[in-house]
Amino acid sequence: MPVAKSFNYFPGHSSAEHLGRFAAEFVRECAPPLSGRADTLNTPIHRNVMKLDKKLAIARRNQDLGGAVLGVNNTHFAVLDHKRNIWWFDLPVPRLQVGQYEWLHLLLHTPETDQLLHLKVTTVFMRDHMEGLEVRNADKRKPTVSLELSADKDSFLKDMRPKGSNLSFAGFLQK
Repeated sequence: MPVAKSFNYFPGHSSAEHLGRFAAEFVRECAPPLSGRADTLNTPIHRNVMKLDKKLAIARRNQDLGGAVLGVNNTHFAVLDHKRNIWWFDLPVPRLQVGQYEWLHLLLHTPETDQLLHLKVTTVFMRDHMEGLEVRNADKRKPTVSLELSADKDSFLKDMRPKGSNLSFAGFLQK
């Protein structure tokens, strides 16, 4: 049967000081046998998550491609929303117009695995399927095509917007 550990009482100290010293002594005595580390109860939990922004993602992908293919104007970046398991993009409609860009580059980052997916989508494809996409602020100054690309296995890289037509972008995935 385990022996109960007694902790020191500090006479002449306020109850707050006593409680603080008691807690410190408790952690020193009890935390190491439980976890192997005395500071475990005071250490915040840090997930091993990679932070990547648009500029770093573009630089990383350009390095993989061996040249400056992607730029800030022709590339859009999204981080996986792990609660909904989607990558969300708002693409400006004027960038899809004839004479603007031939390609749109979509970079999809998954922080937990540090995976960076690259979709190279033709603007012709986007224009041809505009009726199956959700356009926000269509009659306003800055209309955007809103995409929610799924990370689920059964609907991988399909647009999951409620007003959309589940258009698949999997064919544009680059190696």
